[in-house]
Amino acid sequence: MVLKDDNINQTMLVPMDLRNLIPEDHPCYFIKNVVDLIDCSKANQEFRGKPGEFAYPRELLLRPILMSVFDGGLSSREIERKTRTDIAHMYLAAMEHPSYRTIARFKVDYSDLIDEAFKTTIKIAKENDLIKIHHLSLDGTKIKAKTSINKLTDENQIKIMKEHLEKSIELDQQEDDELGDESGNSVPESLTDKEKFKETVKEIQESSKNNRNKDKLRSSSLNLLKQAEKNPEKVLKKLNELEEKLKESPKDVISINDPDARLMKNKKGKWEWDYNAQIIVDEYKGIILSSYITQNPTDHFELIPSIDQLENNLNGIYEEMPTNFQFSADNGYSTDENTTYLEEKGLDGYISTRKLSRKEKKYNLWEKPFQKDNFCYDAEIETYICPLGEILYRRKTYEYKNKQRITYWTNECKNCIIKEICCNKKNYRTIQDYGNPSKIRMQRKMETDWAQKIYKKRSKTAELPFAHIKQNMKLHEFTTTGTKNTNTEFKFYTIGYNLKRIYNEIKQLNDKTNT
Repeated sequence: MVLKDDNINQTMLVPMDLRNLIPEDHPCYFIKNVVDLIDCSKANQEFRGKPGEFAYPRELLLRPILMSVFDGGLSSREIERKTRTDIAHMYLAAMEHPSYRTIARFKVDYSDLIDEAFKTTIKIAKENDLIKIHHLSLDGTKIKAKTSINKLTDENQIKIMKEHLEKSIELDQQEDDELGDESGNSVPESLTDKEKFKETVKEIQESSKNNRNKDKLRSSSLNLLKQAEKNPEKVLKKLNELEEKLKESPKDVISINDPDARLMKNKKGKWEWDYNAQIIVDEYKGIILSSYITQNPTDHFELIPSIDQLENNLNGIYEEMPTNFQFSADNGYSTDENTTYLEEKGLDGYISTRKLSRKEKKYNLWEKPFQKDNFCYDAEIETYICPLGEILYRRKTYEYKNKQRITYWTNECKNCIIKEICCNKKNYRTIQDYGNPSKIRMQRKMETDWAQKIYKKRSKTAELPFAHIKQNMKLHEFTTTGTKNTNTEFKFYTIGYNLKRIYNEIKQLNDKTNT
């Protein structure tokens, strides 16, 4: 057997085409074709005829970013490194090496191109018959913001810090006026000296005699105040921004690191700073058709904005917006406004009820055997049936706070052996249906077996993309702050998910055709 020579330092006489080193079925070619469909001319025009160094074409920056998110990552530093070490990224970046700062700025400044890239994935999926618009599912999940639960402040904390900083800045300006350059243009000694700084904070804490705890600075506020040792004006500006953001927050506290984040309960029942991510998914091949980030802790107000964005994304792809499709959502979207909206739009909606949600989660309904969820509704005769088989007839319909209420009861409760347990010292047990007529009609629909069978499609439609994005693409916590930046970051992950789905489906189809 002959041993080959080790030519590690061998140079090439003729420069090699990188495409000769990349397999023909590599996804980088697919990424290039996707970006070719995106019009970047308007973004590139901003740099033409301007002084300074040459700027990278926007498509050159977009290609390696999409390749990276296709592989499940979005780190700007990692993308820069791969443009020097990974052949596919070198090819997509045209042998250029944009810095991580340039890549990061692109993500922030060109959200419109990123939205266009998302719509392009939908267009490609439609052209390859990967979208049917027969059953769409809406779902939301909470994703942790880039901040700690301890990094919070409130109106009183901001007020104390602002008063101290404004006084310190005023003293500093007086010192500059009196001493000029001899003062060194420095902040007061009470801020620069560590021990005196602690004494100053202690004086602030003891300033209130009525309620000391109210005026006690938290550790997060103290850390922010310490930053004023170098630049008090910058910290004061940040405090003013926090004060404005606090007015928009439904809570009386706000995160210092990410003021746009909101306190939400995670699945473990713990409070943390989160964002609420929303997606609409097509049931046929699992393509995401709508995605965005919201600050609302609940899903009550997200159905209408989600459908509006869906129509915007499908505009231009379909000549007319499809209306004869099924639309499913969990109990978090069950509100009067949402059910009325679905009926007005003529959409075939399937929104889960509390009873159905508990059934899906295998909640033990018989821990409280005589709660409303254990009373069965008979749609044919419009009555409720109690757990012991007695029929509760429809007795009364009235309005309370501009909402319709329907009351059911039976006189047989007087003779029931467990009356005291079920009726709670009343003569008979009443069951009430309340809400807009559209919501009651939705509840009646979801009592039927055929509606529950359709609703089951949702579990494998909307929840699988979230599982893939969180577990396989490792999106457990955002790396950016602010609603706009986190929305862009989440949009990138949904683009990567769609690209992966489309590429795999096309590749499987080609493999079957070749065999």
